[in-house]
Amino acid sequence: MKLHHYTTIETLALILDSSKIRFNRLTNVDDIQEAELYGKYSVAPFLYVSCWTTSEVENIPLWTMYTANMKGVRITFEDKPFFYQKLDKPLHFVQGHTGDMYSPLTYDQICNEQCFVIPNFLDKSKFGGEMQYVPDVTDYYKEAVKLTFNPDGTANVELKSANDLAIHKNEYWKFQEEYRFSLLAFPAPPTGYDQSAWDNMHHHSANSIYHGVCPDNEFIDVDICPTLLRSIIVTLGPLTTFSEEVMVRSLIDKYCPEAKVEYSSLKGMIRTK
Repeated sequence: MKLHHYTTIETLALILDSSKIRFNRLTNVDDIQEAELYGKYSVAPFLYVSCWTTSEVENIPLWTMYTANMKGVRITFEDKPFFYQKLDKPLHFVQGHTGDMYSPLTYDQICNEQCFVIPNFLDKSKFGGEMQYVPDVTDYYKEAVKLTFNPDGTANVELKSANDLAIHKNEYWKFQEEYRFSLLAFPAPPTGYDQSAWDNMHHHSANSIYHGVCPDNEFIDVDICPTLLRSIIVTLGPLTTFSEEVMVRSLIDKYCPEAKVEYSSLKGMIRTK
């Protein structure tokens, strides 16, 4: 399965230099409605997403919206681009997993100083999926978050899996043919990742949602598989100038010389204004 990402030349440079894909907070995506779908307790500020498309055919609206007036690039990976490595520490709280665990985030990235990332990505086959476009999306996530409170002041939370959140959009976005990866993260425990924090993580997550205390970080960066990065295809935007093409080819020569640079199939077919 090929995945395509339309973006600017500047973002291409950042991706190649860092060898990372950036997941941005759901509240920052272009569809404002997505951040308003979660009923009384909003989970949108706790979700981070990376948006792609599976459409092989070049998409004029995507070129226009995401590549600075069709002067950016389309990055193509042959598969899900993330780098799965063996975790150096086990995640004891993950049920149903035995033996070695492989993850696109290291243990220290999952349990970092800013946030705790729910490991919904351990099964690569279930990480990411095609968006579902519906006439009315408002009813899909009203019950996504259910909170109950205990006499001792603690709280319990029932929450859909991160892989089952933020996967519906209004059908007027259908032109995107989007394939999305989602991460769910909560603020790091105030006491650090000691045993007490693990014992109370469920309550900590519930209280974070109840009080609307989301992680401070606006994004989460995830490593790209080096093998897949070497074999990317970079398609130049239909209106890319010669100087912009030179910049793109220079970036490719520096960071992944085995990659391909191709011209858009729309080159010469769109009149500039």
